[in-house]
Amino acid sequence: MPVHELLREAVLLTLIRGSERIDRTAIITALGQITTITNIDSLGNLGDLSEWYVIFKTKTAREDVLKVPELKIGDQTFLISEPYKHVKIVRLLNLPTSVPDEDIRTIASNWGGVVLSVDAERLPRPFEAIKSFVRRVRIRLPSRQDENKVPISFRFGGFNVTVQLEGREK
Repeated sequence: MPVHELLREAVLLTLIRGSERIDRTAIITALGQITTITNIDSLGNLGDLSEWYVIFKTKTAREDVLKVPELKIGDQTFLISEPYKHVKIVRLLNLPTSVPDEDIRTIASNWGGVVLSVDAERLPRPFEAIKSFVRRVRIRLPSRQDENKVPISFRFGGFNVTVQLEGREK
């Protein structure tokens, strides 16, 4: 299971100002002013000391914390947000393989992210050497709000191209 799936119920605290020295007990105490400390299930990071994940025992506690934009602890300020998977897969349907990857890269870069790769989907075995009219674009988007810049469809060279964004919120 991908990391972003495991952390879906977590709250992300991102250090945006102040000392890089993190006091976990101070974070817990500050969160205790928003919800009760007994509602905190776990606190930790994944190697980046500027990002801390908090998992709560109840959805209500999580929602209460997400209502607060920032957490101030001494000279430190943490941005409170939901964890977000930055790299997304965008599937472009009805696009012939004769359309160059560079053209697709140019179109996708207008959506506000960094295009990491463009690939043609292949048919399943035993026909894996045959490409389909579906392109997969791996793109790094800065935030969930930037997903709104990815269109549902667009026209290219007379073709109506349908756009499927992984995890798009309706």
